[in-house]
Amino acid sequence: MNTTRHGLTFDEIKLAWQQRHPRLSDEQYRLADTLLCLLSEGAPVSAERCAEEVKLPVEQIRESFTQAQVSGAEFDDGDNLIGNALTLKPTRHHFNVDGKQLYAWCSLDTLFLPGLIGKTATVESTDPITGETISLSISAEGVSNLTPATAVSSIVVPGMTAQCESCVPNQTGPESAVCSQMFYFASHKSAEQWSKDHPDVAVLTVYEAFELAKAVWLEPRKHARENSSLYIHAQQSNRAENCCSAL
Repeated sequence: MNTTRHGLTFDEIKLAWQQRHPRLSDEQYRLADTLLCLLSEGAPVSAERCAEEVKLPVEQIRESFTQAQVSGAEFDDGDNLIGNALTLKPTRHHFNVDGKQLYAWCSLDTLFLPGLIGKTATVESTDPITGETISLSISAEGVSNLTPATAVSSIVVPGMTAQCESCVPNQTGPESAVCSQMFYFASHKSAEQWSKDHPDVAVLTVYEAFELAKAVWLEPRKHARENSSLYIHAQQSNRAENCCSAL
């Protein structure tokens, strides 16, 4: 595994993310995951639609939307959500689920989003140095069909990569200091070439990057879903055909 100039191990990189990534309440987790499920349907999400799904007052959802916008989430002219890690706006990270062409803000996002929406995604991205295509399938269980097999991912290290504390206000979005430095590369060779101008960004194998995503995003969600009465109630009351019923 390549590391940053700080000589960090994978476990140290994981700990840096876990220490700085904000923990949410069960209600916040459920709201965030419901929004991702709705976005995965491929259309802008209104506050009214979200309020209906999570059974909360629409004014509370609008306030959440306002806070999300400050943090970097994307909205259209009608104040509908169109991007929050998963986005309807084209990026280099193509994210296909259920035949719908969506996008992700960065390579790391592509690795945890399938687990949060409970579906398998096919991802295609491009190496920013060589232009080569990297493709893979991602589910909550892991990565498969990685092509080329030598592909790696750049990963910022919160608190050590310049201007990157974590996914906090003003540090999210495809152009943010965090997301704009996390790519897929076809090989270590091209990643190392890119790293010359980004010496404090780590390079992990794609499988290591998935394990990072699992530890920081998927395992806390899994714990919330297994132990929160909010999730249990949602599973009992939502329609079976609704993707949000998997929350």
